[in-house]
Amino acid sequence: MPAENFEQWFEELSRLAQEDPEAFEARRRALIEETISQAPEERQDRLRRFQWRIDMERKRAKTPLGACIKLNDMLMEMVYGEGGFLEAVNTLRGIVEGLEKGKVEQIEETLASSPVKDSARIIPFPSRK
Repeated sequence: MPAENFEQWFEELSRLAQEDPEAFEARRRALIEETISQAPEERQDRLRRFQWRIDMERKRAKTPLGACIKLNDMLMEMVYGEGGFLEAVNTLRGIVEGLEKGKVEQIEETLASSPVKDSARIIPFPSRK
C-alpha cells in the first residue's frame, strides 16, 4: 500500500469495521497473516506466537479501551522493561564503543553487566494460607 493511499485505506477499513464487523475481522486477520508471511521464514513462528498473545490480551479485555491500555503496557515493558529493547541497544552501544576503542575489557564488562542475556521472568505463585 503506497503511503499516499493510507488515508483512503484507513477510511475503507473504518467504514468496514462499522458496517460489517465480521468482514472487518476477517480482513484484519488476512492483513496480519499477509504481513507475517512476508517476514523471513525463521521469524514467522515467533511472530505468529506474538500475534496470538496480542489476540488473547484483546479477548481478555472487557472493553476496547482496556485492550489498548493492556497492549500499550506490553509494548512499554518490551521497550523499557528489564531486558527490553532499550537495554539491548545500550548493550550494543557499549560493545561498539569497546570495539572502536579496541578495549576488550570494556566489551567484556558490557557483556557481563548486560541484563539482556536472561529474558525470562519468574512469576511467583500466591502462597496458601
